[in-house]
Amino acid sequence: MDYLSLLDLEGPGEAIEYMSGYIWDLNLNQLIELIQGQAPGYDVEPYFYRMPESAACESYRRQIYTDVKRPEVFASLERFSEQMRRSREFLENQASVEKTLQKDAWYAAAVDSYCGAVGRLQEDLMRLEISSPGLRRLSGHLNAYVDREEFRRGKEASSRIRQAMEDFSVVLVIENNCLTVTPGTAGSAYEDFLGEGSSGAGPFMGTLQMSVLEEEIFSIYRKKYPEIFDNIQKFAQSFPDFEDETVKRLEREIQYYLAFYRFERTMKERGFAFCVPDRCADRDMEAAGLYDLALACSNYRRNKPVVSNDFVYHENEFFFVVNGPNQGGKTTFARSLGQLMYFCRMGLDVPAERANIHDFSVLLTHFSMEESMKSGKGKLMEELERLVPMMENKARGAFVIINELFTTAAHYDGCIMGERVLRHFIGNQCRGVYVTHLKELGEAVEGVVTMTAMLEEGGTHRRTYQVLRHEALDVGYAEDIVKKYGLTYDGLSARLEKEKGDWQ
Repeated sequence: MDYLSLLDLEGPGEAIEYMSGYIWDLNLNQLIELIQGQAPGYDVEPYFYRMPESAACESYRRQIYTDVKRPEVFASLERFSEQMRRSREFLENQASVEKTLQKDAWYAAAVDSYCGAVGRLQEDLMRLEISSPGLRRLSGHLNAYVDREEFRRGKEASSRIRQAMEDFSVVLVIENNCLTVTPGTAGSAYEDFLGEGSSGAGPFMGTLQMSVLEEEIFSIYRKKYPEIFDNIQKFAQSFPDFEDETVKRLEREIQYYLAFYRFERTMKERGFAFCVPDRCADRDMEAAGLYDLALACSNYRRNKPVVSNDFVYHENEFFFVVNGPNQGGKTTFARSLGQLMYFCRMGLDVPAERANIHDFSVLLTHFSMEESMKSGKGKLMEELERLVPMMENKARGAFVIINELFTTAAHYDGCIMGERVLRHFIGNQCRGVYVTHLKELGEAVEGVVTMTAMLEEGGTHRRTYQVLRHEALDVGYAEDIVKKYGLTYDGLSARLEKEKGDWQ
């Protein structure tokens, strides 16, 4: 049978990890951690660290995700996952107990839960008229799998064993220090007999380990009525390997979609927009209501608002060069573009009110980092070492995000080097955004659009966090930030005098 995956269209090598520094540059690691929190019992993080290489794989995932968002499909997949987790819990219990009979009973319960999960999902996918090729391939695999003689026998046998264990009942008579065990019902529940704290699940799987009394009951009963015990033991011996490896892998892959949908649904309930991105190359690449999703998650906890932005790349426009005052929203705008491209290529909904995204080959990022004192190379050299692989791979059609490059270089040198970087990427048909304090950057480069983080009118210097098409500002408006943190000359002098007085 051909390789079947709900994530990788062509095979296990289709989705690859490629210069994944963008995960940290764009704060995607924070989002992945939150998404992981929506998948208890599963490890979905690795799926989000691997971006599909092809547009075909992206489309394959998006069609699956469209199906998953249907309430009846989502409910079916959640039910399937819950039953599969229960099956694994029963297997863990089997490994933990010591008595052979109890091991066999937990094993039979695991098989029954597994077969029930697979059989119900197979029926649901047939009934729900699935449209995505991925889930239809899953449906086809399950149709063939549940038709196998081994699966049918295991399902029927485990169901009989489960029913027999549920129906198992005995009457205990204790008289003159003598215990008599006979089949039947005494008229009271088993948990009433055991007392407070029992599970009421019957003696086979009521607790992880059987009590001394339960062991004695089984020993007495088995001598006279061995059939149920023999059937449990024979079942475990007849079906030693009941799980299908493809089904197990697909169960894990399904969590990629379920976890993100739970996360998206929660964010929508909090008032944040998501949309299905268009992929039309004949229209301008644009987005409306775009915001930094990681910042939105953080600000929501602190009851702070999040400002959204719009953008559009018209024909023959390749790069936004963004400048403006410090802490004005430039880097946030760049991150929001990167997150938009990431979630789009992952085949998921994107954090915006609407978006049309052109295809891109790969996502490349370069964000300013603190200088490492250990390397002894200096910040400029470290920046260049990160930049070289990005420029040497000659990736045409990439989406590139550069944040505050060449900050330690002389102003003139920074402009020259930055211009060469822009020309290189534009020459390779790349689009992107370049955040910089160099207001002259890109003035002589064709295909560059200047954008600015705006301030409120009236000379207040208050940041609006809106990034608009606008000529570069002549000043950085750092004075108000200096005042905010008490770093003016007078403020520092007063603090030093106070420190001096405290030490005397």
